[in-house]
Amino acid sequence: MWIQKHTSLLNPLLQRRGYPIYPVSHIEYADVILGLPVPPGSADGIYCSHILEHLAFDEFQVTLRNVFQYLKPGGLFRLVLPDLEFIVKQYMKSDDPEAAIHMMKEMGQKRALRGLKSALQLLFGRSRHLWMWDYKAMAHELQRAGFVNIRRAYFNDSADPRFKEVEDWGRWENSLGVECSRS
Repeated sequence: MWIQKHTSLLNPLLQRRGYPIYPVSHIEYADVILGLPVPPGSADGIYCSHILEHLAFDEFQVTLRNVFQYLKPGGLFRLVLPDLEFIVKQYMKSDDPEAAIHMMKEMGQKRALRGLKSALQLLFGRSRHLWMWDYKAMAHELQRAGFVNIRRAYFNDSADPRFKEVEDWGRWENSLGVECSRS
């Protein structure tokens, strides 16, 4: 069973805004923070693409506990998200006078939140990056949650071919990938 946060009613809107929609019939979609309709210890793998950086730290920890609980022993958790270390290195080596602006656009909120639309986005949306990760910090948190065999992952390098069905190079470029398993 493969899981990714998704709301099918919003597919057309999400596609127009550039979000990939994967028409893979055996993927189930739900909100991993609130809990999935998945029995504990039943999932072979869970894939998470550019979701975790949109969670507050406490939500992230709940998500890791939930993911760990859903996986079978030996089940794989594969994730990809912006790479904080890459972003900072790009900033540090740049002579561009707007380097800090480019870095903060990658990491922060680009516009002030004003009006009803912004209030609704703040209340119901998840477009802002709330927490950024590098490999060391992510590996540490995964280990604390009980995961083992933690390794840096790269596009389409999983031993499990089912992950290739949902991976998109554009989501991996200049990003951090990690794969680990439940003990």
